[in-house]
Amino acid sequence: MAGESDKAELIAQLAAARDRLARTGRELQDAGETLRQKLDVPARAKESFEKHRPAWLGGATLIGLLLSKLPARKKTVFVERSTGQALGMAGKLGAVWSAAKFAAGIAKPFLGEIAGQRLGELARRFTNTAKENEQPPSGEKRG
Repeated sequence: MAGESDKAELIAQLAAARDRLARTGRELQDAGETLRQKLDVPARAKESFEKHRPAWLGGATLIGLLLSKLPARKKTVFVERSTGQALGMAGKLGAVWSAAKFAAGIAKPFLGEIAGQRLGELARRFTNTAKENEQPPSGEKRG
């Protein structure tokens, strides 16, 4: 009975494959958990801060001190060569721009209402024109 021995051999191969698959699955699961722990940056940072609190606080203090010693940004002022006076057009344009933005903010509801009325009139005209075009020729009656 050659068929029985082939069947037993296939069953043994399947069992071995299942064992290898289960072992590989367990290894991947264990590796996934360690990888997940390694990639959990907030938890690792919190743990590091708890273990090395003086080093973290000292480093933060040192960085804050270094940042406070950086020179302040210098303001650039453009001066006209012939007169030696500062050019004030940019300041004037800035004030005009601010005033225009303020006025536009106040006028926005009013302009929106006017635009709505105009669109409403246009829609009424369009619907009236469409209704007039639907009327039957003079010889026929609508039923």
